[in-house]
Amino acid sequence: MAIDGLKEVQESVMRIEAGLSTYEKELALMGEDYQDIFRQQVRESAEREKAGLSRPVWIAQAYQQQIAESRRPEEETTPRET
Repeated sequence: MAIDGLKEVQESVMRIEAGLSTYEKELALMGEDYQDIFRQQVRESAEREKAGLSRPVWIAQAYQQQIAESRRPEEETTPRET
């Protein structure tokens, strides 16, 4: 990760969701192997489910908050139709 890891992750997520990149490409940029990460996520998800633990909700909440904040200036400067 570079100086601002949070922004890099947000940019990666946005590229993936916009169809401009893939998990495999983004993880390769981080020096990680997609298949290794995917297998580990599957294992951890199964372990959490077996233990009766829910998925962490803070991840989605933090992401949605950042998206909302990033859109504010755009909404303020975009002319509205009347």
